[in-house]
Amino acid sequence: MSFFKKLHGYFMNASSNVSNVEIANKVASTAALFRKYFPDASVNFSPWDNSNDEAKLDTLDFAFHFPGWSPLMECRAILLQLRIENSNDNRVPKLLGIIMRGMIIPSERWRVATIGEWEMTGTHLPQKEQKDNLFLVCKELYNLFSTTSAGNKN
Repeated sequence: MSFFKKLHGYFMNASSNVSNVEIANKVASTAALFRKYFPDASVNFSPWDNSNDEAKLDTLDFAFHFPGWSPLMECRAILLQLRIENSNDNRVPKLLGIIMRGMIIPSERWRVATIGEWEMTGTHLPQKEQKDNLFLVCKELYNLFSTTSAGNKN
């Protein structure tokens, strides 16, 4: 069982929140966008074991695993949580914020949230280029969720 599956509880696997083609496109595009900047990472669309819990619909959660420990990223995996406003009308949810956590078993090494100052905090921060790329991923995710597949604003 993965480390992320042990932490489950109040989160929604990205794979579980796909209710239409538009959302499926955003989930797949999120993974592709992350891998554009971090090509060695493998994506897990279901980091949580929600089999016994009632899932919350306020996040889309992904885990990106690196092959071994990444000294440039100061972690083995990144948990990416997209906080969304889910209107239950089968539209693409509005992206409210992003939380990324650099993880090693059994602890968090660093964290960044796009609410407030977009400041990265933690005991072991990624190298500058990787940190800059993480912020670029966040900016591009906001752009991704602000448009429909046809390119129209929501």
